[in-house]
Amino acid sequence: MKRIEERIRVLIAERSMTLLQLAIRSDITEATLHAILNRNDAKYSQLKRMAEVLGVSVAFLTSETDLPSPLIAQEPQVGYVTVKTEEVIDMQRKIIDLQAQLLKKE
Repeated sequence: MKRIEERIRVLIAERSMTLLQLAIRSDITEATLHAILNRNDAKYSQLKRMAEVLGVSVAFLTSETDLPSPLIAQEPQVGYVTVKTEEVIDMQRKIIDLQAQLLKKE
């Protein structure tokens, strides 16, 4: 697994940036950025801000994927479930039917 540091250093070089510029644009201190790079450890919020500045996904920074584009590799969203549109419509119909049944009983 590649370290976060390796990915960040390649990305800033490709974008002709410096570590200081990344830190400023990501709203983290330069000392914090160096700590992240040295320990390969960061808070998700810090990774997300750096990923946004670099134009990649957090999953790419952490080597969970080799697809850099956030449009291609969407971030996992904690607490959310993906449901197909047809399933949502089917559930809504069932709710309406159940509500109609309850109203008839009253």
